[in-house]
Amino acid sequence: MKKGSQAEPQAQNQANDFAMEPVPMANRRPWWEITFVTSGFCMAVSGMFAGAALTAGLSLKQIMISILVGNLILALYGGFTGAIGAKTGVSTTMLSRYAFGRYGSLVISLVWAITLIGWFSVQAGFFGQTVNSMYPEAGVITRIPVAAAWGGALMILTAYIGFKGIRLLSNIAIPLLILLCIVGVVMGLDKVGGIGGLTSNITKPITLMEGIVLVIGTFAVGAVIQPDIARYAKSPKQSWTAIMIGMVIANGFIIFAGAVTAMTMGTGDLPAAMLQLGLGIPALLILIAAQWTSNDSNLYSASLSLSNIFRVAKSKLVLVVGVIATIVGAAGMANHFISFLIAIGVAVPPVAGILIADYFFVHKQGYTFGKGTKYAAVVWPAFIAWALGILAGVYVNWGIPSLNSLVVALVAHWGIYAIGKSINLAMTSGYVEEREDGF
Repeated sequence: MKKGSQAEPQAQNQANDFAMEPVPMANRRPWWEITFVTSGFCMAVSGMFAGAALTAGLSLKQIMISILVGNLILALYGGFTGAIGAKTGVSTTMLSRYAFGRYGSLVISLVWAITLIGWFSVQAGFFGQTVNSMYPEAGVITRIPVAAAWGGALMILTAYIGFKGIRLLSNIAIPLLILLCIVGVVMGLDKVGGIGGLTSNITKPITLMEGIVLVIGTFAVGAVIQPDIARYAKSPKQSWTAIMIGMVIANGFIIFAGAVTAMTMGTGDLPAAMLQLGLGIPALLILIAAQWTSNDSNLYSASLSLSNIFRVAKSKLVLVVGVIATIVGAAGMANHFISFLIAIGVAVPPVAGILIADYFFVHKQGYTFGKGTKYAAVVWPAFIAWALGILAGVYVNWGIPSLNSLVVALVAHWGIYAIGKSINLAMTSGYVEEREDGF
């Protein structure tokens, strides 16, 4: 009887994907699975659309610099946050309980959920566009809003299953997408006589720094919530390997492939460009699979964030959030893609800076979780640092806005804590003790 009573909570926690507790070492996955899931999260078709958008504002040299610098910044702070996730075994929303406080973390969870719902909606819109390009005359079922709606419903399925479902889909889709991008780039370059024949048709000029921020925006949230995936890694080293391959290689290549396709075909409509290159319906099916593998990760992480707010099973949250996000996607969220990227490229990196500063410098890697753990109700330095970081990203006119916002937030959080401690100034409000169910 006793054995059964111990096994039952463990089975329930595993069924809920360990949303409110550390992932046990027995449930951690090999490095290559973590890398495939991370790469699947990174290699979204939205990255190809971002590459196409860069060609309308930057030269080829500037595009390549934007891709390299943007992804190195993402890999840097995603590497640190992922390493924290691998070390502690918990999600970003659980980590934020220390950095922002138990009630403060609810704000972070809500921000993540809203942002990820936005991403899901954008990706669902791109799904609808891809299906419409494949079968433009097939009737109402392939109209963009309708296709976005039933495509979003499909994407909910693997997120509902959890990490296992995302892992299986990534293992299938990512090799195919890599192959498609390689073929597309080779055919495109052959069409214009090599890389020397690539020229941008600049219609909406932007600065190099804006291009870098746009690239960072493609995965700004993903790099912060890397612990959601990295908590299944067996070591921080595995997490670093996954994020470096996923960001610098996978995300970098997908954005470059989008840029090359747009420059060689003269259109930023990726599905239409693939058809013009002669890659046909199989290519568009692979694009759909890539959208799927990225979007189920968005929904998965959004539900983990909301698990920190509502005492509802993650699987149920996936269904509710998925339906809402699908409706928003069908309504045309993808039409605001570029503005969305630039906004989160400045507002989100400061949170990573705060998480990194809190874990390594304020608490000196001393996080613990479980029944009886006491968290501050609200950590005021974190919110002050977040605001300062955003202001730095918006108003500081030198350097890279995303990096400025991250560094300012990191230093501010650490500095305010150090100063407050030296003068015995209270910087938190109250305490909340964690219950047995993780709340």
